[in-house]
Amino acid sequence: MRSNYLKARPKTAILGIAILFLAAGLSSAQSVQLTALRQNTVLPDGNAVPMWGWQCGAVSPPATCTAMNRSVQAGGTSWQPPLITVPTGSSLTITLNNGLPVETSLVIVGQLGAGSSTTGVGNPTRESSPRAHQAQTETTWTTNVPASFTPPAQGRRARSFAQEAAAGGSQTYTWSPLKTGTYLIETGTYPSIQGPMGLYGVLVVTTAPVVATTTTPPTITTTGTAYFGVSYDADVPLLLSELDPRQNAAADAAAQTGGFNESMTWTPACGMAHTCYPPAVDYAPLYYFINGQAYDETAPLKSAFPVTNPSSTGKVLLRLVNAGLRMHVPSVAGLSLSLVAEDGNVVPEIPVALAAGKTPQPHVQSEVFLAAGKVYDVLV
Repeated sequence: MRSNYLKARPKTAILGIAILFLAAGLSSAQSVQLTALRQNTVLPDGNAVPMWGWQCGAVSPPATCTAMNRSVQAGGTSWQPPLITVPTGSSLTITLNNGLPVETSLVIVGQLGAGSSTTGVGNPTRESSPRAHQAQTETTWTTNVPASFTPPAQGRRARSFAQEAAAGGSQTYTWSPLKTGTYLIETGTYPSIQGPMGLYGVLVVTTAPVVATTTTPPTITTTGTAYFGVSYDADVPLLLSELDPRQNAAADAAAQTGGFNESMTWTPACGMAHTCYPPAVDYAPLYYFINGQAYDETAPLKSAFPVTNPSSTGKVLLRLVNAGLRMHVPSVAGLSLSLVAEDGNVVPEIPVALAAGKTPQPHVQSEVFLAAGKVYDVLV
């Protein structure tokens, strides 16, 4: 393995990752503006697929909001998930401006906070009434003895896990204090539909390395601190996700159709008319992404970026985040992974060792299992 490249392999794909150092100081309050927009992504086969994404807006430094590779987001109709980085010790306020034709919202999985008028943790916004279900036959209900069967009445379904921003409106959310770590940001409204549309990103709360730019090449003067007792020279956020182009096209078309009812139970008739969301149970992803870039086996260098060599501890922190609805099992070619944290919670071996005055020896393995919505921090 070349020393200036880091190769990460999800399934059979190999990814080289760029590491750009980010210096950040302490601050008590940070704010970020995000705008939800209809966008699209161009896939390796040339097809353009509708996406819904978050575009970075005004930011109060030293917080940053960028594309996942820490470059400036392309903007406009080009979909790129955002990476928000906030220094340890800060609070965070996100104002979500909704440019979509439907209501939407935002949650940070693992961070507890309250917006200007949120419904509160564990108290989701529900649909106005229970959904009606058609009678099922033995074709769809194979264990049913009679010829038809009407499912029992259900309660009102949850539609949102945070206060929503109306189409054309905005909503403000605040988290204070922020927990140090890596977290998935995703839509809180109909996540099984709006999530795959592309409304997700990553929040990193950390003390980043300090880099002296006066030297050639730039050198690290202070290592970063991912969690208490866990230092690193460079960190790489890796956002894994997937795409079902048919579902995205149907959901985007429905949201723009007159008479659309997002709480309507799907039927072939409303599906053809685009007056209801497509059934999420038929989700069948055909494309897989790392940091919003679809892997192309005919052009792997599109997913390869130069890496600046760590110059102090030699440690690179990989922030593995699964924003998809399917599991992913990432590994790094030729390197072992030392588990640091799970969903923003440090693994027990580290604080136990520090309390005993010993050097932490995290669990080492060759891969990690990322269920949907899962986050792991690992050192290589």
